[in-house]
Amino acid sequence: MKGSGKILVLIAGLTCLVLFYVHLQIAAVLVSFDIHKTSKLCAEKQEILGRFKYKVDQLRAPRLLEEKMKKHEMGLSLPNSIQVVEVPPVQEFVIPLAAESKAAPSISSAVSSFLGRWIQTAQAKTDLSS
Repeated sequence: MKGSGKILVLIAGLTCLVLFYVHLQIAAVLVSFDIHKTSKLCAEKQEILGRFKYKVDQLRAPRLLEEKMKKHEMGLSLPNSIQVVEVPPVQEFVIPLAAESKAAPSISSAVSSFLGRWIQTAQAKTDLSS
């Protein structure tokens, strides 16, 4: 009887291991189906995005804009290359904050920092007494 109990425990353990392995394989197949479905959706969305980009580029084309302006009789026209002036970019003027604060310490900032330290000290002393 002792030997048969060990054999039954061994068979039960192997059965559990096999069931766990089968569970992992099924989970891997389900995950691969989800990945395949998601990749299809992503490819479809990429295709739609490409179509929309193409349509936007078509709508921005100068030729189409001219046609629409003529169709609606707006009396507008696109500027010639002679009428267009390109402006060079302006360089930004940046003042470093560290140099500005060290250069000119004001009297009001010195007084406020002294009063701030004095008030904090007074509050700390009142907290200790209570």
